[in-house]
Amino acid sequence: MPKKKKNPENPSGIILYAKRSGITSFSSLWSVKKAIDCDKVGHTGTLDSFAEGLLVVLSGSLTHLVSHVTSFRKKYLAVICFGSGTDTLDPTGKLTGEGKALSREDVAAACSHFTGALLQVPPVFSALHVDGQRASDLARKGGEVELDSRQIFIYKNELLDYKAADESDKNSYALVEVECSKGTYIRALARDMAALFGSVAHLSALRRIEVGPFTLDDAACSSLLDDFTIENAIAKENLMRQDGLSPQKDGEDVFADIRNHFLLFTPRLAFSCGLRAECIKAEWEKSYLNGRPLSAKMFSPLPMDADTEDDFKTCESPDERAVFYEGGQFAGMTRIGKARPEYSFVVPKKNERFRVYSWADIQEGGLPDEWKENGVALSVGSFDALHRGHLALVDAVLAQKKLVPGIVLFRRPFRGEDGSFLPSALSLKQRLEFLEDRGVRFVVVLDFSPALARTDGSLFFKTLVRACKLRYLAEGQDFRCGWKGSFGSDAIADLASKEGFSFDVIGDVAVAGERASSSRVRAAVQSADFAVASELLGRPFEYDCRRMRFVKGAARLVGQQVCPPDGEYVVEAALSNGRTASCQCRIQDGSLSLMLPPEMSGMEPAFIRF
Repeated sequence: MPKKKKNPENPSGIILYAKRSGITSFSSLWSVKKAIDCDKVGHTGTLDSFAEGLLVVLSGSLTHLVSHVTSFRKKYLAVICFGSGTDTLDPTGKLTGEGKALSREDVAAACSHFTGALLQVPPVFSALHVDGQRASDLARKGGEVELDSRQIFIYKNELLDYKAADESDKNSYALVEVECSKGTYIRALARDMAALFGSVAHLSALRRIEVGPFTLDDAACSSLLDDFTIENAIAKENLMRQDGLSPQKDGEDVFADIRNHFLLFTPRLAFSCGLRAECIKAEWEKSYLNGRPLSAKMFSPLPMDADTEDDFKTCESPDERAVFYEGGQFAGMTRIGKARPEYSFVVPKKNERFRVYSWADIQEGGLPDEWKENGVALSVGSFDALHRGHLALVDAVLAQKKLVPGIVLFRRPFRGEDGSFLPSALSLKQRLEFLEDRGVRFVVVLDFSPALARTDGSLFFKTLVRACKLRYLAEGQDFRCGWKGSFGSDAIADLASKEGFSFDVIGDVAVAGERASSSRVRAAVQSADFAVASELLGRPFEYDCRRMRFVKGAARLVGQQVCPPDGEYVVEAALSNGRTASCQCRIQDGSLSLMLPPEMSGMEPAFIRF
């Protein structure tokens, strides 16, 4: 099978992801890779398969920061079963022994005892290496495994809940909250707490809730986790012992939630990570990018937000600096050398003419400061077809010459009656390229999610006013947003007068006596009426083939773009090398095949124009 083409851009950012029990941390990265279309990702601290909770995932150039984030303090919730031991010290292991069930007073004493600086022997079932092999592999083969103790620090070990042994269960259980240093094994902590009273224990459940300044509540998919209680932990362990771990395959809703939580690396995030932030002065950018010797005069320090000071003090790394270009784009890292600053790594500067943001980026204040100083003009909507009605909105935004023009659109905005997404008239990449060519400076891509659907319309637009400095808004006559479409034009007009931005309602555009709409474009394509589709769009309908892999002129249809019905068509194929060719196209049973001229045989189309 042909290998999937890699994404050369590899978007750089931070994704907070709530791993569910049943899959490895490594496997969890597959969902992140697929959601953001990135080949280069790394997590910053492994969670065992049975465990759940916060994974801090770094993508693109930010994978250089993995070791930095790994060193952060971590906070866990753990349910410990006292009186029953397993070889792995967790619910996936074989039962190895029994002991007494600790009382509430015993557990409280153990929590107090195991606080502060400690020496801990890691579990034999771990990823640590002994003589070139994993300790867990040696243990499974029945070999003798001896691991040296190592220094850890327990900042907090607090008993939150307790369940005593009874007739139905001879074990006792404790729910504890542990804040600890890098390298701490909570499984080993449970083992040692029981051993203090001559007993045995194992973890029934484990959830990571914080990594440095990052919290589970802010993570994608956190709403999919059950309440973390002793009762739920016991039930899940019993089910796990009967049926084993049950990994779930992620779907589009999960991918959408991940994209909504994608964060660009901003100075504010750098401060939260304990990094001082500085700006490379424009006149020194070329020297910086060419790797010439650094000096302090090339940089200017960026001021710290008062809200991030506590996070900065918790994670402070005094020798490292996050560098940003004057437009706010992440430029790499430097460190304090003996005589002058030294390079850690450099991120080349991208073309800043056009930018794409997620909703999380906007909430984090991701727009450049100079854009905010000018103010922005926006239109919010589906824009899934960019038909003539949409273009009237785009042109109204572009007409605000003193403001920075932007569009807020949905990746896949439509839902059918059964809750599924309907196909978009154009692919997202087509829409972004068209808007860039039209003169739009930035696009905010929203992923439809239950949380976004419940967002109050007033709060949504107030966020745009605060984070983007919204000064002008253009919407269609039928625009509605918020819970069940409760926020319409009248409400926007009232909000505009209070928040100080201008608001225009743009009239409908009629084509062939009817209002231009995305549904008409989809219907025209699905009925192979390309003349009507072209009239609505103001240009020929193009099917985007850039994510398809052709073998001998045929490929499976991919993506979410609307497709003509099965049949044979005469089309113009725009090839990836810039050439075009008129040829026959066949669509049948989810496959598309082209009969290109012999001299173009083997070439792949970028678009097919119907």
